[in-house]
Amino acid sequence: MVRLAMLLLGADSIRHRWWLLCLYGLLGIALALWLVLDATDGELFYTVDALGLLLVLQGLTALLRATGKPPRVRQLLYVRGLILLLLGVMIALPLSLDNGLPDRVLFATAFLADGALRVASAWVVRFPHWRIAMVAGLVELFAAVAIGSNWPLHHHYTVPMVFAVILAVSGWSAIILALQIRSLPQGRSITSLPIFSARSWYNATATPVVIDSRPAVHDAPMTLYVWTPVGSAEHPQRRLLVDRYIAAVDANGVISTGHSALERLPDLYISHYPAVEIDHAPDDFAALLRAGPENDIAGRWQPDHAFEVGQWCEADQQVHFKYYNAGALEQFWANYRVDATYNLTSRSCSTVTALAIESALEGTLASSRPMLTLLRLLCDANVWTAAILRRRGATMAWTPGLVLDYARLLRVIVGEGYSRQRANHGIAANRETA
Repeated sequence: MVRLAMLLLGADSIRHRWWLLCLYGLLGIALALWLVLDATDGELFYTVDALGLLLVLQGLTALLRATGKPPRVRQLLYVRGLILLLLGVMIALPLSLDNGLPDRVLFATAFLADGALRVASAWVVRFPHWRIAMVAGLVELFAAVAIGSNWPLHHHYTVPMVFAVILAVSGWSAIILALQIRSLPQGRSITSLPIFSARSWYNATATPVVIDSRPAVHDAPMTLYVWTPVGSAEHPQRRLLVDRYIAAVDANGVISTGHSALERLPDLYISHYPAVEIDHAPDDFAALLRAGPENDIAGRWQPDHAFEVGQWCEADQQVHFKYYNAGALEQFWANYRVDATYNLTSRSCSTVTALAIESALEGTLASSRPMLTLLRLLCDANVWTAAILRRRGATMAWTPGLVLDYARLLRVIVGEGYSRQRANHGIAANRETA
């Protein structure tokens, strides 16, 4: 989550204040140690109530923000708000009433689901360092069993221990990021730092990524086109979540993984496609999911959106960005397109669109008070959700459905940031005029 927040802030806004980010990391680790030590006396009511209150506030905020939003966005905000509100009330219930069962079930289920997904994706995709990811997943599975069985720790210790782990990991990431930003050359993209090179997506570019302009409002929006698996298959056999995020199977048994592309008129269109159509037969599909070089094939870049629609069909989903860094987007595209190699899992249409959107949105929330902006982002449920999706894309694979949800969240986060910046600029302009 710290990485995503810093990506939106940009390196330039924090470079000369890197020690503040380092201090934030140290405070996070110190608070984690305090939670662990404080848990030894069994008085955990304040910690539990704080978490419950935070979730309740996030839920109420989501419900209030739903007013006046488009129907699709309003429904998502209502669902998320009600879920957060319910979880907050469950966790904040006095232990004498619930015996610790809600938070115990909540965290055990969360660790079980995340651990199982991490182990399964690491085993199937086999991305670089997949063994480390599998060990982390096994640790999560052990934590789920330990929490559910009440051994070796009593369930009263569940909340502070989970909080402590989250704070410690976040603090450590902030310290590493601060030290790397300190030595980052002026104008260099934050994605060129080693902490962003887990899958070697950014570092594989032909030349260093350099930000040569600032984010601005553009008449020509940056548009993400998504052909979801279920939307691009003919008479699909519906499978809940699977046909939304992974693949859909039509009446003839043919697998459709969907597609995504990014456009900025008049002359930028990013759409990665295999040079020769991949056979998505069910028997061979599992082997195609391996991220290794054995599945690298020749790829091609589609010329424009009209050509792609004429060859296939209209995209069933779109996301528009008006506030972005056009120079950073063009620089990223110039670097990335040098290599057209295609890999269904590690270098696909969804991979390049996700990275292009991140490059274009870098620094869109730059502020003269970066630490306050950082704290606000870390308290935003949208940023938490987007960070989870980003981790899924990094540890598993970017899919059209995953990119679609990620882009929608980023549009909300950056859109709000632009509104605040526009208001601030308006105030400054009025002062100068006066």
